Amino acid sequence: MKFYRLGLACTLPLLAACNDNNSPIKITSETVSQQQLDTIVTNIEKRYPEATQEQKQNAADVVVRAIENLVFVEGGSFEMGDFGAPCEIPSRTVKRMDWSPDAECLSSPFSQETGAAFLHKVTLDSYSIAKFETRFIDMEWMRQINGLPVAKDDAKDQSIIQRDSETYQWLITKMKDYPASAKAWQEAKDYCQWLGQVSAIPFDLPTEAQWEYAARSRGQKYYYATNNGYHQVLEDAYFDPEIDRYVEYTESGANTSTNTKEVDRYPPNPLGIYGMSNPVSEWVEDWYSPDYYEYSPELNPKGPKEGTEKVLRDAGGTTMTFSRIHSVPVKSTYFYSTSFRCALQQSVPATNK
Repeated sequence: MKFYRLGLACTLPLLAACNDNNSPIKITSETVSQQQLDTIVTNIEKRYPEATQEQKQNAADVVVRAIENLVFVEGGSFEMGDFGAPCEIPSRTVKRMDWSPDAECLSSPFSQETGAAFLHKVTLDSYSIAKFETRFIDMEWMRQINGLPVAKDDAKDQSIIQRDSETYQWLITKMKDYPASAKAWQEAKDYCQWLGQVSAIPFDLPTEAQWEYAARSRGQKYYYATNNGYHQVLEDAYFDPEIDRYVEYTESGANTSTNTKEVDRYPPNPLGIYGMSNPVSEWVEDWYSPDYYEYSPELNPKGPKEGTEKVLRDAGGTTMTFSRIHSVPVKSTYFYSTSFRCALQQSVPATNK
């Protein structure tokens, strides 16, 4: 993964913007504008006058990286929900099938229960969405400068991990590029809105419709948000009718995993977004209702006005790009399998250099 090191002195070519050298916070970027960099530095200095220089620098790095890692998604219309599947699958596994116009069966047995079976037209304005799930280290730097505890429990006794512990050192070195955990929906939303407050551009959680549209590479009929639309796990097998036998996936053919990995471990979908069919559920903005699709507006739906559960998307396995998961807004602990990514709620790209 190419995460830019932003704390360097501004000695790069002129095509790279960098903040005022009079500030002790040093950030530079080949895509983020000079004005945006100056805004980030100014807002961090104003919001956190008592923070250490290291905390300020880390926070600035997080915000610049968040802008750099956005994928612009051109708006459009698509049929949201379970778009159907062949009743008989040549590969003999739902993890490897191709859509055709004469598909007559539901793709998932859960679509009726969750409401995903109600296929409906949705039209979205353009927006941007994070290329990666939020990394643990980015969540940690945000929480640290805001005086919040580490978003991770100790496996031994479920207590919050302390920053002076060996486990914490392991997290910030060995697990820094793994998905951040958010046991509460509000924690995920607060992180995204914090990015917006510091950058002065409208970061927030993606809506359920935005998440699905991006996972399906602007609404195409892909069952999985991988590089080829199939869910290929190491040593899983599918039946190849041309050779009349089962074939196992090798390391080179795997494009996702049954275990949580680094956010960039496997190839992105055709839109350039990673991890949207990995074994991690992602909080989105919407409240959950199984019948919402039946009355949701066509233009930019944002979910019911209230509810008792929030929607999550993606959990790998047989969970597909249209599959709806739902949970109470606060889980009992910080699971590696519950994370989020942020979106930019504006119809033009974040960077204009």
